[in-house]
Amino acid sequence: MEAVMGAGSILDGIFLLLVLSQHHANSTKICSKSSNFPLLQQNNKLPNHEITSMTTEGPVKCAYNCMSSKMCHSFNFDTNTGNCQLNHATLSPGGLNASYLVTTPGFVFSDISLWPKTIAGACANHNCSVNGFCEPLGKDEYTCGRLVTTPSSCAEVKECDPSSTDGEYWLRLLNFDLYRTRIYCYNMNTDTPVEYLTLPTPNYGIYPNVSNNGCYQETSLVLNCKGSGGEAFYHKIRVHIENMKVQRNDRTFADFSNQDLNYAEATDCFTIHDYGVLRSCGTRGEFTVNLTNTGWIVGPDQEWRAGGWRAIIESIERDDTGAVVHLKCGGFPGYCYPDGGLMLKPFYRTAIPDSSAREVTCPS
Repeated sequence: MEAVMGAGSILDGIFLLLVLSQHHANSTKICSKSSNFPLLQQNNKLPNHEITSMTTEGPVKCAYNCMSSKMCHSFNFDTNTGNCQLNHATLSPGGLNASYLVTTPGFVFSDISLWPKTIAGACANHNCSVNGFCEPLGKDEYTCGRLVTTPSSCAEVKECDPSSTDGEYWLRLLNFDLYRTRIYCYNMNTDTPVEYLTLPTPNYGIYPNVSNNGCYQETSLVLNCKGSGGEAFYHKIRVHIENMKVQRNDRTFADFSNQDLNYAEATDCFTIHDYGVLRSCGTRGEFTVNLTNTGWIVGPDQEWRAGGWRAIIESIERDDTGAVVHLKCGGFPGYCYPDGGLMLKPFYRTAIPDSSAREVTCPS
């Protein structure tokens, strides 16, 4: 690290000359061998954190483009094609660890905080918006354009392409560092389209038609629980894209048998539990949240709370990624629900599989 930082003062003058040459003549190409720059990590890239990409003349111009956006913290540069990929994440202290880098021949990776601000010229201290991109007008003046042309909501999809109909679209979410995600846009024939997340694997809940109060003998549901049993299959869930909170009582894309069960809520009317102590016959209410291949997970800090009469949470099982959560809860009747609401988190480790989702382009 000391060698890299020490090179900064030497490179500072070189970078300034390169950028000045660009300002003097737009046709001037900034060509350089990436091996000449110790700030570049050779044959590496940071995948799945890309905000946008463009073709540039070299890594210095790629660094310049990164500095032109407040959202950009690092970049990948393809030395064979000139493809410059701007990332919203970095490996600096407080960022990701080095295990996120992937060995990729021909690519170089760099943290933009290591580069001198002089290469940005008039854009060194720009005040463009989250989705803004600084473009210099002269020595001390700049203007702000749009960083990415992908819409950030279903309403923006319709604004950019009025002929858009209900279906899957690629969006870039402003409050998630322009994270690229696949969203189902619904009610596109109205002035207020809404967003849903499609679940490739249906999410399943069961409120069993059985009671065993006191753990003596199983019977069909009794007392005020009679007729309450049922099952639910969720195929899409309503999400609020400003914070990715799930609207758990939206059942537009769910199938039910008898009981309308809320998403991510397990319930039964099996038996009473002794104020936090699980009875020997356990619980029977179950729900499985499965976000596999959606690009989203349940955060590790998400908790569930028990509600109802003499209710208890028997178990909460999560897979290694947080994409799958299996709940077992119950009471007489009793249930468990996400404490504070269910807020989804981006899953950057794996790219979302390609699908028939549409790419809509908005004016830059």
